Amino acid sequence: MIALFIALGRSVLRDRAGLVMTFLLPPLVFLLFAAIFGASARGDVDLRVALYDGATDARGAAFARGVGEAFGDGLIKVASLSELETAVLDGRADAGVALGGGEQAAPSVEVLTAAGREVAAAAVAGQIGGVLEASTGRGRGDDPVARRTVGRAGDVQVVYYAGAVSIMFVFFAAMHGAMTGLDERRSGLQARLSLLAGGLAPLVAGRLLWLTAVGVVQSAVVFAVALPRLPALEPWQGAAWLATTGLAAFAAAGVGLAVIGACRTREQAQPLSTFLVLLLAALGGSMAPRFLMPEAFRRLGWATPHAWVIEAYQSLLWRGSFGAAVLSAWAVLAVTGAVGFGIALTLERRQMRA
Repeated sequence: MIALFIALGRSVLRDRAGLVMTFLLPPLVFLLFAAIFGASARGDVDLRVALYDGATDARGAAFARGVGEAFGDGLIKVASLSELETAVLDGRADAGVALGGGEQAAPSVEVLTAAGREVAAAAVAGQIGGVLEASTGRGRGDDPVARRTVGRAGDVQVVYYAGAVSIMFVFFAAMHGAMTGLDERRSGLQARLSLLAGGLAPLVAGRLLWLTAVGVVQSAVVFAVALPRLPALEPWQGAAWLATTGLAAFAAAGVGLAVIGACRTREQAQPLSTFLVLLLAALGGSMAPRFLMPEAFRRLGWATPHAWVIEAYQSLLWRGSFGAAVLSAWAVLAVTGAVGFGIALTLERRQMRA
């Protein structure tokens, strides 16, 4: 037994990549997750707030200055109430603040939010109450901050979590499915199949197509379960959903093949693929809404396919809008899948020559 223990220990020590993925990645994941979610747990949330200053007197100017100091770089100034509502609806702002005049000792204040962002609205209202108290010298109870939800009412979280969960598990499935290529490579089956197929390109393309099809079916199952709680959809929304889902699965398949193509053994591939899936899911908003993250991680999230997919689903299925957000998401997903396929093909060719 001791000899076996020593032999296994030596085997692990010789596998440097395995050592890194086994003992370095877990604490790295911890540090990343603590940085991403720790701020929201402490209430230290970087919010983007749109401000419409409808007050023209000195009281309004003082209050507007206080709001600017409270939110800093996260403040977006707009010129009209309709522009304020648009900024909240399209996601440019997590909440909006409408400042109005009046005969009271303090200006009237209304916090606008969209369905599903009640947490952000509550946080903004709390900070606005503090600014109001500091600028007027009156208690918060004297001039309460009103709140109003703009846009479609209902359970927007269903759309959010259907998209967030589906894209996360599509990536899990793509990584796991791509490992069959690793087994074929190690057994020599890939070399024989590439001769029959006329090269590696048709073989890798076949895997890409299969993983994409699996991802589409997987997402369809998730949305089928969520369908009774989704808003009524038009035929064009169904078609746009299918295109978004297909491109999301295509991107996941490309990334999965590229990641597994860089690995030589399952011992390397399994921890690496799991780490990447969890990291992408955390940064992209699959585990928690991105507005709860620090601003740096929120911006970094746009480097993940997850953020684009979730935004496209919300724009299509909840807002009923087909615009730049959806087209941008489609472009990012298509490029991600194509680049992943190219990298996977290059790596597989190098692995065969090695």
